Amino acid sequence: MVSVSIVNKDFLCVKFIDGEVKFVDDGKGEGAFETINDPQNNILITYGVPLNLAACSDSANWKITSSDDNEYGEGGLNALSCFRKSKPNGLAQFEWNKTDFHYEVTMEHTIYIRLPRPLQDHKTYTLHINPATNTHLSSETFTFDVFNLTSEAIHVNLAGYTAGSEIKACDLYQWLGDGGSCDFSAYENNKVWLYNTGTKKKFEAGHVTFWKKAAIEQGYYDQTAADVWNADVTGNFEPGNYRIVVDGVGCSQEFRINPDVYFEPFRISTLGFFYMRIGQDSTPKIRPIPRRPLYIPGKSPENTSVYITSMNPYHPEWRTFSRGDVWDRPEDWARYTVSDKMNRVVHGGHSDALDWDRHLGHVSIIYDMLLPYILTKGKLSDDNLGIAESGNGIPDLLDEACNEVDFWLMLRDGKGYSHGISCLDKQNRFYQAANTAMAAWANAANSSMLAVAFKNAGLNRLMQQYRDSALNAYSYAMKLPDKMLDKSQNVGDIDITGMELRLLADACLYTVTGDRSFENDLNNNSRIKSDEAEILGKHMNELWSTAVYLVTDQKIHFPKLYGFMKSSVIREAEKAEAGYISIRPSRRATDEATGHFKTEQNVDRTMIAHAITDNMQQKQEFEKALYLEADWGLGRNPLNMIQMTTATTAFEGKRSVENAYTSGRDDGTPGMHPGHTPYLNTNDWGKGMVMHMPSWLTSKCYPDYAKWPKSEGYFNTRYVWSHSEFTPQQTMRGKMALYGYLYGLSKR
Repeated sequence: MVSVSIVNKDFLCVKFIDGEVKFVDDGKGEGAFETINDPQNNILITYGVPLNLAACSDSANWKITSSDDNEYGEGGLNALSCFRKSKPNGLAQFEWNKTDFHYEVTMEHTIYIRLPRPLQDHKTYTLHINPATNTHLSSETFTFDVFNLTSEAIHVNLAGYTAGSEIKACDLYQWLGDGGSCDFSAYENNKVWLYNTGTKKKFEAGHVTFWKKAAIEQGYYDQTAADVWNADVTGNFEPGNYRIVVDGVGCSQEFRINPDVYFEPFRISTLGFFYMRIGQDSTPKIRPIPRRPLYIPGKSPENTSVYITSMNPYHPEWRTFSRGDVWDRPEDWARYTVSDKMNRVVHGGHSDALDWDRHLGHVSIIYDMLLPYILTKGKLSDDNLGIAESGNGIPDLLDEACNEVDFWLMLRDGKGYSHGISCLDKQNRFYQAANTAMAAWANAANSSMLAVAFKNAGLNRLMQQYRDSALNAYSYAMKLPDKMLDKSQNVGDIDITGMELRLLADACLYTVTGDRSFENDLNNNSRIKSDEAEILGKHMNELWSTAVYLVTDQKIHFPKLYGFMKSSVIREAEKAEAGYISIRPSRRATDEATGHFKTEQNVDRTMIAHAITDNMQQKQEFEKALYLEADWGLGRNPLNMIQMTTATTAFEGKRSVENAYTSGRDDGTPGMHPGHTPYLNTNDWGKGMVMHMPSWLTSKCYPDYAKWPKSEGYFNTRYVWSHSEFTPQQTMRGKMALYGYLYGLSKR
């Protein structure tokens, strides 16, 4: 038995585990500092005989007594009924090959016990457990004190809330497994308190109100599978550590109230990108140690090489590669090498999940990293986030973006710009794609947006350096016979065309040069021609160019275009993001494009709209939507969990993602690398291999997984990539922008 807690005064929550999976992390194993699995590092721990689930579901096996609550009489009372949910809590991967997969899973079980009488404040109770259940304890005693007894039904932002007057959102709901949705209707209008755990002061701060019935949302999923009540707190409070308390229910986990509460989420998100770098050597001050191997040509490993090819995504034979992701097929790329031509300098960039390829689909991370910096006019100036460049006088966020921008500039082949490099083969050979106009436009956009950020930072030398790089790429692309302006490139979960990259470069180059030819080009080629134009959609992406033009410090010579952009982004933010907070049970604001990547957080349009609107009511609504979306990923979800890895950070000890299909294994520092957000996808990506099949895990759940809240679909595994993998351009860039922007607001 792990714990006895409460759902409310009418239900107890008892948690059991049959075992755990632990991992060696001393930096000495066969796969130390790398990402391969060493079966010897998987430690399967089992705790005696399995829990007797039938006995646990029998209310006769649970008795409650009390020494000071007469309702429970001298001999105590049996439970009225019991409900259960069970799921895997750990996965060990031992020796396996293509025909034999050796996995071991451990289980956790939660029993919800309906009480015959409500618990009374400050009364002490003992839960007696029949040995037939096979648990290791026969009883557990607790005192019902709502200010100190945590309820899993209270869902809050575990990072915390700012000290201002904005909503401090708290949701009240619980899915009881085969008992369905817990009914909190009897708790409506109960008092909500804010409790300072340091000073022990209690503030009456609200009342419980009904919100929404459980429903499908985000286009696909029922996230809560339970009806939702709200227990929000409003008002200004002094900094400190707090809990939200609901009369008759219990208290939340502890959180902070502080003006800079978003600094740590912002810092961890930046570290997440840092730990996706390829070629980042370690320093004595950097722990955990960054990814290995470095893959720097001719240096580390010494046989690392990058061969230039004639292949690119527009080549007629692109789709003839043998199978799967073309970038993952180095043996196919080898057929297109250009004699022995090599790139001996390229390194860096951010990897795509645990792969080693770096292709043009990654560039959106640059734009979303820089977006909050530009929208807040350089307020994210922190140079102390814990990356290798911290303390160098350049904001760490810009250093992180620089790493990706520089990688693309190092891919130059003659005057041209490469479309990326493949994964490597067994001889540590990478293959560089041929030049494309699309890549030239991307380099123009990358470098010019970074130049805007350096202008905001007052770093003129760097602004000029990247401005010139952008001008070179722009000029090169303009001279090509096929400028690929109508071609599209996927950049995570959205597409962008060559023309749209050119428009981003136009907006940025106008901002850093004042040259009206770029503003003219933006005006002539933008498709935003009305107050209700689309900004971002299936066949439209003028998101980042709109953002830059709307906050430029240059004179606006096309007020009609400016007005169309402003009206359209505000309208779209309300329609496609912020408006969802009033209709979804979760109150999430993210767009509908998340699909099975449930942890994506995409609210760029709301950030832009908040930054540029003159209407204070709109600004308040947009700000509320941003905080509510951030809350969800930071704990206001069914798992009461921060939806990213947080080991070795200030959040260590708070409930967060423990294991994911990511780096940081066996590197001498416990846990995975910080700042990484797994998909939490539960749809199969293939058949035959557990790695492709989250259904292998969900099939072990009780009740049937179809009935589960889909935001409880986290399985603590390092191995099922279709579930616990991630990419910076899908699950990290949006929340990086969101947390950065909210942290920037604290500096206003």
